[in-house]
Amino acid sequence: MLSRVADALFWMARYSERTQTNTHILQVQLLNMLEQSGQEHDYIDHWEAVLNICASKEEYLANYTAIRVNPLIDYLLFSETNGNSLHTTLRAIRENARVTRDRIPAELWEIQNAFYLTKQQDILTMDRPIPLIDLQAFLQEVRKTLWMVTGLIEGTMDRDLPFYFMQIGKWLERAEKTMRMTLIILEQQKITGPSLHEMDGTFLLELAAAKETFLQKHRQTNLLMVIRYLLQDEHFPCSIMFCLKKLEEALKSIEHDPLSSRCLTLHSTIKSFVLAIDHHDFWSMSVEEAITIMEERLSQWIAFSETFSTIYHLYEPSIQP
Repeated sequence: MLSRVADALFWMARYSERTQTNTHILQVQLLNMLEQSGQEHDYIDHWEAVLNICASKEEYLANYTAIRVNPLIDYLLFSETNGNSLHTTLRAIRENARVTRDRIPAELWEIQNAFYLTKQQDILTMDRPIPLIDLQAFLQEVRKTLWMVTGLIEGTMDRDLPFYFMQIGKWLERAEKTMRMTLIILEQQKITGPSLHEMDGTFLLELAAAKETFLQKHRQTNLLMVIRYLLQDEHFPCSIMFCLKKLEEALKSIEHDPLSSRCLTLHSTIKSFVLAIDHHDFWSMSVEEAITIMEERLSQWIAFSETFSTIYHLYEPSIQP
């Protein structure tokens, strides 16, 4: 398979995962904002966390004077200057699908193309500020379409190189986002004083779409239990451990020779990551120590993603308007 095809499939999957996660996070925060009516300080703090998870606070403040709800929504969804805005990532998904039309199901390309053209028109014609009920409906439609795309990929694609390059893109993106969420929430909680045992982890559970499954296994929602779940649970599909296992499976399917230099380099890194995640003893950590650990893990993960991209010549494309 040509490297440019692998490149497009990989980034299509990463952008799809990023779009789905960011859309869910925005839905969570919009609902929280309604529930926290009259508590502006609380929901502005949460919006700042959402901004740092989904984009860049520094880039936002370079264009806006303060973190205010309506400009922030516009920046996260419709901005041409934000490389992670919904408008930008939907365009990236569609462009990478176009490049790989002959390697993906025809129906998948048709859905991605029609969806982008429809949403692009909606984005351009929506009145600002958008009523919250309309915005929630818009975001839910985006997520439902991406769920359908995921189902189409899982249910119809052959288990060959195109499929596995898309899988690796998905799991790399998902694990990075889970680490980033955890780090940002820890950094926000650092100034409040209590230990991990005393801090509430409900908001992090909601951001990670983990609340329902977590409560089926655990009664306490303190931040310590939530972080352990998001990092170490082998069965939750957004946990770091789950992503590592799936990533390892996909790499083995791409590299049939386990002794190849590429396989050995990547496999050893994954194994060391699994050991590190599995042996973190959060029970004895302070908030500052947990932040340091998450910063290290996130930096290592980004470095691993860059190594994988370099080995297979997968370079993030510049998506033009």
